[in-house]
Amino acid sequence: MDYVLMPDKIADQENTKPKLSFVPYVSDAPLVKGKSRLTQHMISLIMQGEKHIYSDGKPIQINPANILLLSAGNYIFTERPNGNPGIRSILVFFDDEFLQDAVRNNIKFPKNASKKTPNILVPKDDYLNNFISTVQSLIYDPIFTESMQVAKLNELLVYLCLRFPEELNNFQNVSIAKTPEERIQNVAQQNIFNNFSVSELAFFCHMSVSTFKRKFQKIYNEKPAKWMQEQRLITAAALLKNGSKPSEIYLKAGYENHSSFSKAFKSHFGKLPKNYSYMNF
Repeated sequence: MDYVLMPDKIADQENTKPKLSFVPYVSDAPLVKGKSRLTQHMISLIMQGEKHIYSDGKPIQINPANILLLSAGNYIFTERPNGNPGIRSILVFFDDEFLQDAVRNNIKFPKNASKKTPNILVPKDDYLNNFISTVQSLIYDPIFTESMQVAKLNELLVYLCLRFPEELNNFQNVSIAKTPEERIQNVAQQNIFNNFSVSELAFFCHMSVSTFKRKFQKIYNEKPAKWMQEQRLITAAALLKNGSKPSEIYLKAGYENHSSFSKAFKSHFGKLPKNYSYMNF
């Protein structure tokens, strides 16, 4: 699955990427999955539908009740329009200078390096609903020039800094800040029970598949797919030990059906899950 550079793709015709942009986004497909590499920060102002965005494998659910501030980085997303007319949103892209100016001018305490986060999900309130309505009314109007967009983005960032100072203070692209080894370990632990492919795990780590496999094996002494399966089966065995039924846990263990789970379990432990007992643990 190829990834899309955003907002670079939008700027292709102009051959220049603006420092900020307000982009209306519409999708009517019943379910869409894709990869995006954000080269700027993004605020998602969703009005209709639902998105699941995965950062290092951790799911972030965004819907019309909230807005999302997302750092530059690699993401996998799924969209669920929840009926017609599908996804309706406005995406705001901007470089780090805008954010740092807002934080520097409106948050008066020092940055805490121990709480960095690459995303902020906040509930909509009257101000945010009114802000979105105003942008909707302007976005196709010639009056919505670059200078007005700068003013509106600054207004929004100042509001978020004043309303959510700790969250904005701790916001940054933590994936890039980590070492390659830390990123691999974080992604591996977060995704034991998710059905992401090796190429998708490498994408979360900002690596090629070959580099990801080589570094992963150096850390865990196993190939990624084998290590992930072993961790799922060890967890499944612990659940069986505590009295769970195989039919209750195969989904929790990351398997799509009971048959594939039973086959993998027997291959690893020598017994079917239904015959597994504490003595075999």
